[in-house]
Amino acid sequence: MKGTIEHFCIGENTVTVYCPPNFHKVRLPVLYLNQSHASDWDSWLPSLERSMIKEQCQKAYLVTLEPTSWGKDFSPWPAKGLHEGDAPFEGCADARIHLLTDVVKPEIDSRFSTLPDPASTGIFGYSLGGLAAIYAPLISPCFGRIGALSASLWYEGFMDYLRTHDFLSPAKVYLSLGSKEEKTRHPLMCTIGDCYRETEQLLKSRLGESSVQFDLHPGGHGTEVDRRILTGLLWLLRP
Repeated sequence: MKGTIEHFCIGENTVTVYCPPNFHKVRLPVLYLNQSHASDWDSWLPSLERSMIKEQCQKAYLVTLEPTSWGKDFSPWPAKGLHEGDAPFEGCADARIHLLTDVVKPEIDSRFSTLPDPASTGIFGYSLGGLAAIYAPLISPCFGRIGALSASLWYEGFMDYLRTHDFLSPAKVYLSLGSKEEKTRHPLMCTIGDCYRETEQLLKSRLGESSVQFDLHPGGHGTEVDRRILTGLLWLLRP
């Protein structure tokens, strides 16, 4: 790998930043990834970097702020657990998003040569992290590139919220879903296909047809996640 990875703390929060090759020469976009650890990057980052070097996509900083708990940090409001006996979702996504926008992003923009505008700032996630990525631009104007892979759009009350709230900045959005994800008997999770199809049409009507890409992949929720992450990032970083 020709780029570098930096780790540091902002308050009590561990932040990891990928800096692409020759990152200091020009100002670059930043994508904030809703993932648990920088080690989650290992399987797809080398391929993304090769695409950057070959100028097949834009160079960009990648930033991860480690979550304390997925069910806490990526859920928009409190809700009961999916199954009997599961811990409830705590609904603290607002606090985490404001931590990103009010504390982490200003620090990243001061330390690195970034493009700080919404059009150059993205948020990207998988599963509950994907739900938080769709939710973030509904409550903050900071994000103009959105990636949501197998996002938990079935979350209780979320589609009603999306129908009645607009993104606060113009955006381009990458949506990805496994074709088998809606083939479940769970009363909430079986709605995911309809949720995605409605979200695609809703966002295209608001943002424009060319601003939204929806890819339906063979397989289920956990099928080829690394490949799908790479595909989504390449789309959001198109030259």
